Amino acid sequence: MKQFHALVYLLFGFLPILASAQDLTSNDHDTNRQNAIASAEPIHSNDIVGETAAMRATDWSKEEDLVQGSISKGKLSRMKNVTNALVDFLRDSCIGSGVFNPSWHGVYFSGKKSPGVQMKFGVDCHFSEQNADLSITANDMSPLLDQMVVNGQHYLTVLVPTAGDSGTLYYESAGNERTASSKMWLVTTGKALPYIPVTRKEYLTEASAELTAMVNSIIAGWKLKVPVRPAAVQEAEKNAAIGQLKAMYSGAELDVRLRMFGDNYKTDEQYQSENIGRETAGFVATIQLMDSLMKHLPAASLAKPAVVSVAAADFQGFEDGPGCYMLARPNPVYFNNSLSQDRPQLFLVTWHYDPSVLSGTVLDKEISEGMNGQALQDILSK
Repeated sequence: MKQFHALVYLLFGFLPILASAQDLTSNDHDTNRQNAIASAEPIHSNDIVGETAAMRATDWSKEEDLVQGSISKGKLSRMKNVTNALVDFLRDSCIGSGVFNPSWHGVYFSGKKSPGVQMKFGVDCHFSEQNADLSITANDMSPLLDQMVVNGQHYLTVLVPTAGDSGTLYYESAGNERTASSKMWLVTTGKALPYIPVTRKEYLTEASAELTAMVNSIIAGWKLKVPVRPAAVQEAEKNAAIGQLKAMYSGAELDVRLRMFGDNYKTDEQYQSENIGRETAGFVATIQLMDSLMKHLPAASLAKPAVVSVAAADFQGFEDGPGCYMLARPNPVYFNNSLSQDRPQLFLVTWHYDPSVLSGTVLDKEISEGMNGQALQDILSK
């Protein structure tokens, strides 16, 4: 299992969603932000407006970086150059300065502390007034991943995007009064994905084989538990039981006892078959469903990603749609291992905010509209 996790984290980390940039000057852009914040609050409340005015006088608050493990001075310097570029990107494209001013710090993990060959690092931003957090992490897409075992094979499961474009995939999870809303953008080089989706055809083949093996195991177990004896032996046992009833009862009571015995008597073959059928009925029905899908789905449909999140025995159909998980395997050629460990080869942008905070919803609009996947791809290409 440790080897599987190492493989998972070795190959995954980043995909974004391309959003159109606003063609506004920085002064107009900041003015629009301020107006949006002021208009988002009821007229009788001046709290947000006052807080915003105070925030204009400050800049982003830089906190101490988090460095885990031993990292050479040269690698750390190069990674910090990237995180500084990410901060500049956020200032220029998503947030700007003078309106929302988070505290932020860089996070850096040595090769031993990172989940793959490439080193994991990035920037974390916290907006205390909005009760919100934004991070951009290089070379790690583990928040989008889980795992599943089908027919003894370990697969990745990857969150299905809400939307996507070349090099950028977008994910959204709506919150409520108790939970925060979440948005993520996975930004890749645009040349390929860091994973390869498993097709529906492959899943159905493997899952059906798994269930067939389970059925065969149940059959073998019952054959060991209740071996079928020779017919003559079974008949002799049956006649002995009938003889015992005749010796104990007579008349109408004997007739009743013999009728009950006949209704409940089962040969070894019958007893074995009934128990096997009862224990395998669910598996057999699921196998029949899988076989039917294999037979009747068009080839183009069978070539689509297998979106499934339950064990093979609980399969009732594919679960297409955002918020579900598709089966996948690592793409062995996505990461360029000839590049230095400290080079970013994908970004995962993660945004959490409280929808009940009005200024937080304004900030969410700013970030969502300003998230420029191409700008992040440009950082990857440097």
